[in-house]
Amino acid sequence: MITFIAHLRVRPENAAAFEALMAEVAAMTRAHEPGVVHYDFAKSADEPDTYVVVEVYRDAAVHAGHMASPWVTQSLPRSAALIEGRPHIRQYVNGGSEPVRRTVASD
Repeated sequence: MITFIAHLRVRPENAAAFEALMAEVAAMTRAHEPGVVHYDFAKSADEPDTYVVVEVYRDAAVHAGHMASPWVTQSLPRSAALIEGRPHIRQYVNGGSEPVRRTVASD
């Protein structure tokens, strides 16, 4: 399995739009991508401008399919306009999985 954990800062005036966009992407992912084990986001209880996105994929092929899906390709530029700076993304692997080569920049 391959897990991505991303921390993002969202300007307060963009919070509602960001949450709506992420809810849409999460719903589409859950409905159409059975190889995605988990996909969700949450807002920090301590830092209201900070969000986390947790994505767990069965394997690299599932991740590639997710990244190529219309809901992801259309959401990436929209989310980039709503966040501050670059997302802080970390990748974790288990079960003998090979890491995914990143296609999106991170810090």
